[in-house]
Amino acid sequence: MKRMRITAIILAMTLATTAFTGCNTKLRDKDKDKERVTVESTETTKEIESTENQEKTEKEEPSIFANLKNCEFLFSSGVGAWCTVLTIEEDGSFYGDYHDTDMGDSGETYPNGTMYCCSFHGKFTKPVAINDYTYEFEIASIQCDRRVGEEEIRDGIRYIYSEPYGLEQAKKIHLYLPSAPVDKLPPKYIEWICNLGDLKKDSTILGIYGLYNVEQEEGFSSYAVSDDIEAIDEELSKLENKALEMEELLESGRLAQQEMNHLSYELYKLWDEELNNLWGRLKSKLDEDKMEQLTKEERQWIKKKEQAVKEAGKEAEGGSLQPLLENTEAAQLTRERVYELADILKGI
Repeated sequence: MKRMRITAIILAMTLATTAFTGCNTKLRDKDKDKERVTVESTETTKEIESTENQEKTEKEEPSIFANLKNCEFLFSSGVGAWCTVLTIEEDGSFYGDYHDTDMGDSGETYPNGTMYCCSFHGKFTKPVAINDYTYEFEIASIQCDRRVGEEEIRDGIRYIYSEPYGLEQAKKIHLYLPSAPVDKLPPKYIEWICNLGDLKKDSTILGIYGLYNVEQEEGFSSYAVSDDIEAIDEELSKLENKALEMEELLESGRLAQQEMNHLSYELYKLWDEELNNLWGRLKSKLDEDKMEQLTKEERQWIKKKEQAVKEAGKEAEGGSLQPLLENTEAAQLTRERVYELADILKGI
């Protein structure tokens, strides 16, 4: 009997020990689970914090495009020729215009020649720095306002709507900073901007923002656009210098009539593009009522200009001299209107 009681006590102690050991095991497992959850939570927190920090950094670090807000890019062969003007916004969106004329390409229904043109807009991809002075990006989207290849005849001129010269078939585009060393840039790019006179022969750094269509080897120069009085005056002074070169060539007697017609049209376009440039800047600054009033005035001015241009060409109507007379009148009237709009912009 005593032996049975001892055996029962031993058995009870064994069961208790086993139960206690199992309990400890469960507690340890529970502690490990708790530890695992804590570790996983910490890692998740790190991921969230990392993502938030990255997003915060992206928001705090503006794109290089923000530096271009006062720039216009120009792709051209020089004075009195074809040209593409491009503006890039801070978010990478862009817009621009291209035009070229061939006064020798005329016909019975378009005696004033042929003009190739394109108004376009789109967006670039996010720029990536590839060295200290170069950013690379692509065209995410681009759209022409008129279908490429479409034609129409207006005011005796045949308009052919084309691709945006300078951006056509672009895959990679490089943006060069003003600090870019000239000897490290593509020779083709340097050739383009030297033709425009925007780089001196002895320059060691670029000095301006540059744009380069890598595949087509086509290069844009740039110039600053500002709305303070001194900057506007300087802007107009440069235009006057270009216009003077063209006027002197027109009066030199070295050009054939068709060449004079072509150059006189380019002179008109020089002032017309500046007028459109100033108009866009006024539109972004004037309130709705003032802009509406200015728009009414502009429509009246356009009607008067068109009538005056028509009258100027009447004395040579149907002759080869007619385009020269009309273009000269249009250039002079547009130049006067440019100064009127510039004065309004200065006064804002």
